[in-house]
Amino acid sequence: MAILSLQSSVVRGHVGNSAALPILQRMGHDVWPVNTVTFSNHPAHGAYTGRVVRPSEIADLVSGLTSALDQCDAVLSGYLGRADTGPVVQDAVAAVKQRRPDALYCCDPVIGDNGASYVADGVAEFFRDHAIPAADIVTPNVFEAEWLSGCAIETLDSAVQAARILQSMGPSIALITGIRRGADLATIAVNHDCAWIAATPALDIPGHGAGDAFAALFLGHYLKDRDLPNALSRAASGLYAVLRATQSTAGADGDLHLIPALDDMIAPAKIFPAEIFPAKNFPAQNSQAERLG
Repeated sequence: MAILSLQSSVVRGHVGNSAALPILQRMGHDVWPVNTVTFSNHPAHGAYTGRVVRPSEIADLVSGLTSALDQCDAVLSGYLGRADTGPVVQDAVAAVKQRRPDALYCCDPVIGDNGASYVADGVAEFFRDHAIPAADIVTPNVFEAEWLSGCAIETLDSAVQAARILQSMGPSIALITGIRRGADLATIAVNHDCAWIAATPALDIPGHGAGDAFAALFLGHYLKDRDLPNALSRAASGLYAVLRATQSTAGADGDLHLIPALDDMIAPAKIFPAEIFPAKNFPAQNSQAERLG
């Protein structure tokens, strides 16, 4: 399947398209990457070079794909770089859906993490007011979900409430990643029918690009059979596999150890199942990791 992916790119490391491209290609998808920024490395490393791509340049690249848009099965968007890139992404989604009404739009509303925003003025508001209402799938982390929904996330119940608010804004599926639950890291996914949860052991590493990798994994799996709990389980398990590989890499600096872990990301040796929430098998004192042995 063909996926138009509009997000950041780095020369060194794996964030944005530099994560999504190898993941989705390894899954067998045809990826059309359009970079919103091109940096030498993740800014968290300190010094970096590169540029934010002009919206007109992005629009021109998408325009060149017009004759092929009827072959596009999904659009994936992430880090924008500047607020006026937003309408260009919105136009790209509309153009794809005009040719392919069944195409999916997966929006990863990259705003910030760990209590802090790191995007330009107006970007967060664009996601809230325009991108999310147009999306079929939305994949924020906890910080982003709180900002977008206005709902504080302190428990799994409040995470589901925030996801329901996001879903009410337009998407059919809303996921929230990075929910701390004791020794676990959980992801909540809701559709119109129910809520699902998948939890993996938390690994204390930066994991630059982990959210980008998760969005690509989820979309890649979901496109194959439109099975929400299976896509959630596979994405959470695949992300855990690469984070574990990153943690065990000598001298790891937080960049995902992605390429050597690709096979285990796509077909994880350890599968963490997605289960309906709320359910009696999620007691507060018993972690997912403990139940899986």
